[in-house]
Amino acid sequence: MFGTDYSAFAVVAAALVISPGASMAVVTETALERGRRAALLTVAGINIANSSLALSSMLGLSAILHRWPSLLRIVSIGGAFFLVYLGLRALVRAWRPDVPHLQKPTGSKAAHPTSAVARGIMTNLLNPSVVLFYMLLLPQFIRSTDAFMQGFLLLAGTHVLMSLVWLASYALAIGTLSERLARPHVRRIMQIITAAVLLFLGIKLALR
Repeated sequence: MFGTDYSAFAVVAAALVISPGASMAVVTETALERGRRAALLTVAGINIANSSLALSSMLGLSAILHRWPSLLRIVSIGGAFFLVYLGLRALVRAWRPDVPHLQKPTGSKAAHPTSAVARGIMTNLLNPSVVLFYMLLLPQFIRSTDAFMQGFLLLAGTHVLMSLVWLASYALAIGTLSERLARPHVRRIMQIITAAVLLFLGIKLALR
């Protein structure tokens, strides 16, 4: 399992993980709005979703997508609405009068870890690219001579670990930068850019 097929999978998985997309945009938005802790919780949610999709695929959910491919379109529409919602909310928050006075997130913003985890879960459960990766692409790297379950767990675990390390490092970097910004208007610009990216990704997903 640690031969050529695994090496090829590791390259594909790494490319998927580090490519800018919905996961990184949502982590960025969370870090700017709520700080490092919430961003890390969002990363945890993203990888809970990854693990759930991997388990579902291993148990045969991919067969359902083969039988009813229209389900993927439903996932795309749901993901598009979710990203547009986050983008619009981020845009509104960026222009609130109190944004210039925001410092390290406290109070109600820091008191709801469940919402940050749920945000991460929704991001990847409604991401058709991630769904297709686990349901259709990952199994292709398991050779017929390999034990399917062990091979699947190895490949899925590799991707989840990569995602966890990369996104956690990214969340810490963006969260630290956000909390130390001396100029509130710089934070506002970053929030507007992130909101625009979320809206773009949502609209792009809806038009697929």
